[in-house]
Amino acid sequence: MHRYLLPLLLVLSCFPAYSQVPAQPERPKIALVLSGGGAKGAAHIGVIRVLEQLRIPVDIVTGTSMGAYVAGMYALGLDANELERQLLQLDWSQGYQDKVGRDELSLRRKRQNDEFLLRTDIGVDRQWQLSLPGGFFQGQAMGALLRQSTLNLPGLHSFDDLPIPFRAVATDMETVTPVVLNEGHLATVMQASMSVPGVLQPVVIDGRLLADGGVVNNMPVDVAQELGADIVIAVDIGDAMLSRQQLDGALAMVSQLTNYLTRSSTQRQVALMSADDLLITPAIEGIGVGDFELMPEAILRGEEAAQRLLPQLQALSLSADDYFAYQSGKLDRRARLQRSDAVYLDRIQVDNRSGLSEEVVRDVLGVVPGQFHRTEELEAGVRRLYALDAFERVSYRIEEQEGEQVLTVQTSEKGWGPGFVDLKFALEDDFSTRSNYEIGAQFRRTNINMLGGEWLVETTFGSNKQLASEFYTPLDTDYDVFWSLRGEYQKRSRSFFFDTTDPQYELFRPLTSLDFDYATWGLNSELGYNLNPWSELALGVQGLVGDIDARNIDTRLDIGSVGPYLRFSHDTLDNVFFPTRGEAAELRLGYFRNSLDIAGGKESVSGLDYELEWLRPYRIDRHTFIGKLVFGGSSAEQAVPVFARSLGGLFNLSGYQRDQLNGRYSGFGGLLYHYRWFDNDFGAFRSPVYLGGSLERGGVWNAGAMSAGSRH
Repeated sequence: MHRYLLPLLLVLSCFPAYSQVPAQPERPKIALVLSGGGAKGAAHIGVIRVLEQLRIPVDIVTGTSMGAYVAGMYALGLDANELERQLLQLDWSQGYQDKVGRDELSLRRKRQNDEFLLRTDIGVDRQWQLSLPGGFFQGQAMGALLRQSTLNLPGLHSFDDLPIPFRAVATDMETVTPVVLNEGHLATVMQASMSVPGVLQPVVIDGRLLADGGVVNNMPVDVAQELGADIVIAVDIGDAMLSRQQLDGALAMVSQLTNYLTRSSTQRQVALMSADDLLITPAIEGIGVGDFELMPEAILRGEEAAQRLLPQLQALSLSADDYFAYQSGKLDRRARLQRSDAVYLDRIQVDNRSGLSEEVVRDVLGVVPGQFHRTEELEAGVRRLYALDAFERVSYRIEEQEGEQVLTVQTSEKGWGPGFVDLKFALEDDFSTRSNYEIGAQFRRTNINMLGGEWLVETTFGSNKQLASEFYTPLDTDYDVFWSLRGEYQKRSRSFFFDTTDPQYELFRPLTSLDFDYATWGLNSELGYNLNPWSELALGVQGLVGDIDARNIDTRLDIGSVGPYLRFSHDTLDNVFFPTRGEAAELRLGYFRNSLDIAGGKESVSGLDYELEWLRPYRIDRHTFIGKLVFGGSSAEQAVPVFARSLGGLFNLSGYQRDQLNGRYSGFGGLLYHYRWFDNDFGAFRSPVYLGGSLERGGVWNAGAMSAGSRH
């Protein structure tokens, strides 16, 4: 018994001494709050670099707009150097380039866009009312940039699970109130906080229409305080109010109002800060929200602003050992995130909010479950879907559901459709005797059926006139097979030269040229197969009736034609007017029975009609050479051909007026050249300036009697 008493007394004697040792005080919880400001947001990285150099831990990070992007990436565990590389390697101007490149469009959509170049984005809703999109850009490209940044991070049940707890602020556009986003798909949350109203289409999350949070809370100090922050380090990059002299236009007035609302929200947040909190205000004068090329300068200004507060910041520094422990914990949490450029997909589900069938979405996406897929593969599938030109936005997210990695693809039909109006205006003038102009409009009603069928109405007025209506539909979900039916009225002026010694032109003597007005009604039906999105093979049948009026003499010819044809089309050009890569070719073969009622007698002739066009650019730096060949004709010998070939106009024997040379046969060869002189890259759009010229030779002829011309 006594042998246990002594050790017990020794243990008890230790307790008073232990209670005398003071407990280590808990360090304050530090929050970093980052405001919005577009390209100026790069200054946040400079501030973060100084915090890391001073060994200052960050326990909470909140942000709005571009501040939400930097805060979200910092919350993922990236350090200042990684943030800088990430921010500067992204082409932020591409985030405002929603239009799909021409070489990505289907062959059908290329033909439509080439003909009606003025893409208005004017919509016609189901009640036949005109409507417009909710933003100048739909956010498709911006979404791709943000997904690229986060490397397919799956959706999170709470942003507290990130290496640094994170919150973003957006605006509920219905109530114009702040919304704190604390869970979900990080890239989508960032996009919601960054979607400037009127510029980028708002993002729908949990049924709410969310846009940039800058107007309601541009520097969310209160959010950080609600998360338990003891000390707030806030970074304000908001614009100052404009002076009287700077208010020189409508845009300046709108900018002033936006600045006022943003500054007001920031000042309300500053008022919540205590004496222990720090406000860092980088000098961002001269850097605009869209000056992404000045981001390196903004980073330096952020560093300078933080260094001006060194005495206050140094008070928050940890010892080397404590900061190492903090960093180790953050990196450990970062390593646990399922963030990778390649991901294994167990299952694919489609959140389809459009008139297209889910099978179409899956087939065009082309992603196979049960395999690893890289980010670029997933983005390529999304681009293929978006290139259908049927969706307002296509996005995806990766989530873990019941132990499976699930890819969810979201498709949203254009909310200002399903009808769309595009326009065209073309003018050619030889500055001498003749001008040619065309003004036209196209109405396109999309998604008539679940396969993406369309109804078109096209009209053109001017030197040539056209009225057409067409129904087109794919016949399978792979978009391999299609069928179309088109009715068309055309009126076109043509000039013919002929040999007056030829007996078949007896009616027209003593004239050596005639001006004809072709007025025809046509109907054709095609069954086709898409060999690729850029090439197709079609078998069709065409019928045509009409008349030809000779303006020089009082003569009218009634014409008719019917027969089958085969068409092959291929087009991978990146630009129809100034191509630098790709190739275009079309071959058309038909066998038609043509009738011509002339001078009271009717003749019918059958023959083969053929036409070949080929164009190929070759680019060397800023210089591009383009080879072009055109050849066509008809074996149906008639005094006035039903299907006439024409030359004349820009890059089609440029020295002649448009359609000045006409005949039953034509041939043309040209070498075109252009030099890209200025790029004129305005970020949201580009307007390059070209210099160039051409060498061209060609001619038209009728049964060996040639009317030809050349131009050098």
